[in-house]
Amino acid sequence: MVNKNQQNLLSKMATGNGHGENSPYFDGWKAFGDNPFHPTDNPHGVIQMGLAENQLSFDLVEEWLMKNPEASICTPEGVNDFRDIAIFQDYLA
Repeated sequence: MVNKNQQNLLSKMATGNGHGENSPYFDGWKAFGDNPFHPTDNPHGVIQMGLAENQLSFDLVEEWLMKNPEASICTPEGVNDFRDIAIFQDYLA
């Protein structure tokens, strides 16, 4: 706790309960898990956009990577970038 005369030195995220599952991001995943969209079986279900985005673009990404192998850490041409990408962490501000 911080009294009135002290400044908060840590963000709300840093002083939270420490689990990312208690966030709006995961609320979407939970809703999707409880009621997933299906075009015929559940057309009014929840679409998890991260999944939809990835699944809809597989063919485009694959085609682009074939033309640009140096951009992928999964190819001999791109392997030198593996360490930089592997340590990347998307921190929320």
